Amino acid sequence: MNDPQETMSRSPLNLVQDLYRAFGAKDEAALRALLHDDVEWIQCPGFPGGAHRTSADEVLEGVLGGLNEEWDGFAVRIDEYLPGEAHVVVLGEYTGRHRGTGRAMGSLFAHVYEVEAGRIRRFRQVADTWPMVAAIRGEAPGLQT
Repeated sequence: MNDPQETMSRSPLNLVQDLYRAFGAKDEAALRALLHDDVEWIQCPGFPGGAHRTSADEVLEGVLGGLNEEWDGFAVRIDEYLPGEAHVVVLGEYTGRHRGTGRAMGSLFAHVYEVEAGRIRRFRQVADTWPMVAAIRGEAPGLQT
């Protein structure tokens, strides 16, 4: 997957699926190969550690490193992929347990990816951040496990 020619020939859906696998495996080389040189990574306001990132380095540091430090068992469950010509929408849920409070959460999300020149050019997130914030505060809303 690190071969640029191989990445160019993959469908947007396959690229996005590869991105989730690479994040799950914490495979920085694969992530760098999948992210466009001018990547724009937009997390919604209120998302813990969320930001507007504009480089692969920022994405790897802020996204790959950030969530796993604050949450035990942080996971992304994919419910559905909605592929288009150059876009893929992904619906699912974040789950995990906050390390500081021990509270579990389940937060629904929609991710919108734009693919350009065979790589992920833009990521936009829409998420129900309240379950995450409540878990950080030690409050009850969200997944009760």
